[in-house]
Amino acid sequence: MKRATIALDEADHRLLRALQRDASVSQSELAEQAGVSPSLVSRRLSRLKEAGVVRAIVGLVEPQQVGLTCSAIIRVRLKDHAAASVKAFRDLVTRMREVTLCVMLTGEADYLLKIVARDLPHFQEIVQSKLLRCAAIAHMESSIVLEHLKDTTELPLDEL
Repeated sequence: MKRATIALDEADHRLLRALQRDASVSQSELAEQAGVSPSLVSRRLSRLKEAGVVRAIVGLVEPQQVGLTCSAIIRVRLKDHAAASVKAFRDLVTRMREVTLCVMLTGEADYLLKIVARDLPHFQEIVQSKLLRCAAIAHMESSIVLEHLKDTTELPLDEL
């Protein structure tokens, strides 16, 4: 469903920046950071959610702290771009809870995936039992993440 684009003012930008930093703060704190009244925060948030500007308000879980110690980036090239192949691949990825990111690319690879796993043997199991069984995939190349130098969901709203 395509949503209508809405005009965002500076108070909306301040509210969005505050939400991105820490959405768990109270509406009073959000109001203070955004420079608006607490009642306005509620109305603005509702408007931003309805317009699709705010997709979700979530808690970010530290993977290592919950036993997901391995993450990997996988570049995937499909055998062809026929509708059936694309659908088979997309259906698989949307069912895989271990996939935390999937983007379509230009260039040599068609898709890039980020996968989280308990450890390296679990990652191998995911690849062998799920990805390698997908007939739509012609080639995969994976890289184990050694360090997260930067991992953020925060958009650079100051620059708009």
